[in-house]
Amino acid sequence: MTAQAEAPIIEPGEFLTEEHRLDPFPLYKKIRDWEPVYNDGLQNRFVVTRYEDIWDAYKRSRPNGDFTRGVYDPQGKYEFGSESPLGETILDMGEGAEHRWSRGIVAGEFVGKKLETWLPIIEQTASEMIERFSQEAAEDLAGGISQKGEVDLVSQFSKRFPIRVIAGMLGLPREDFDYFESIYNTLFAGMGYGRAYFRSAEKAKFDLHEYLSPIIVDRRANPTEDLISKFVTAEMSGEMMSDHQIKSFITLLLVGGGDTTHKAMDAMWWNLLRNYEQYEAVRDDPDLMDRVFTEMLRFDGSNHYQKRRAVRETELGGRVVPMGARVDLCLGSGNRDERVFKDPETFNIFRDDLYFGKELRTGYWEDGVASHLGFGQERHFCMGYAMARQEAVIAGKMLLQVFRNPRLKDVPNDGIVFPPPGKGGVRGLMHLEIEFDIS
Repeated sequence: MTAQAEAPIIEPGEFLTEEHRLDPFPLYKKIRDWEPVYNDGLQNRFVVTRYEDIWDAYKRSRPNGDFTRGVYDPQGKYEFGSESPLGETILDMGEGAEHRWSRGIVAGEFVGKKLETWLPIIEQTASEMIERFSQEAAEDLAGGISQKGEVDLVSQFSKRFPIRVIAGMLGLPREDFDYFESIYNTLFAGMGYGRAYFRSAEKAKFDLHEYLSPIIVDRRANPTEDLISKFVTAEMSGEMMSDHQIKSFITLLLVGGGDTTHKAMDAMWWNLLRNYEQYEAVRDDPDLMDRVFTEMLRFDGSNHYQKRRAVRETELGGRVVPMGARVDLCLGSGNRDERVFKDPETFNIFRDDLYFGKELRTGYWEDGVASHLGFGQERHFCMGYAMARQEAVIAGKMLLQVFRNPRLKDVPNDGIVFPPPGKGGVRGLMHLEIEFDIS
């Protein structure tokens, strides 16, 4: 007789350890294998870890479905109507008519032909920032300071790049870009758990709204071709956006379009330079950068969780979930589910079981090929998915032209990690030093 393996003990506190912050995947696998819908009593939530169950929860997050994204409630327990300092945004709305209208009136600006009109801003911003650190490297070479180029991709490029793109799209004065970045940094810090961070973020939101007020008034009177002008003139079902709705959406655009995009670009280069044969393939065929972006989202995308709430008592993955329970869809685990992806712990832009086609709000899972979960699915599918891809791929191709023989600098680096406790942000690199030849 063969003894049956004994289920390991999963302690709720494991989610809060330093080991998990640095590398969450061993715990994800343990839960996937032994308790795929895990009742985390310490944080009062259910953690859903298998691809199939996450897929199922998405399909049931529809109007009158079993799960909802909606948590905004101005009369609820949270001071600002939400557990984030952003307050009322479409991110925390449910799946009904209000969310559909709020999303529909702006979503078209970030896809298709309309998105193409913003590509020159993406290209110009990337070019200016790359030129800046390239010039510094050339000056160091000429001055005998260094015989090679060096850049911290995080601090010198990716952290600032998407925010400056957004500022350009909004039509803000260039002299205000640094202020816009500082507002972003404070807002995102407030997405953590520290009360001081939260208060600072709430004040930053107020300051941002005050800053935007005269600009919105001016664009209503004198519309141009910038994004704020698009918002003030947009109409759907006979209704236009109020000043408050415009400010709230810009706040969400700033937070949602900043950290996740810059962490994606960092992760692309981190994984490419640790898999040099794949870097060489991309160097020889830059169009493969699009596949790098897709595989990065599967392998270790920045967003590991999406929250839902059970509308009624229901069953998920063979487990009863009570009405009102918080349900955390663990995308980071689902994307490495060996039931769906072969050799999921390996970064491979040439894998044949990952869907590399056009992003679909419904997701794709047929004939042994599945889409990544990084952008979510259904009503709350990431509205900025196409813009994030364009930014990461365009910038990636431009960096390919500058980086000759790039390699990771031999310095300590924890790699892709969750932020330290209490600090806002999503999973990513804290720094990424790259050396390259310039002579």
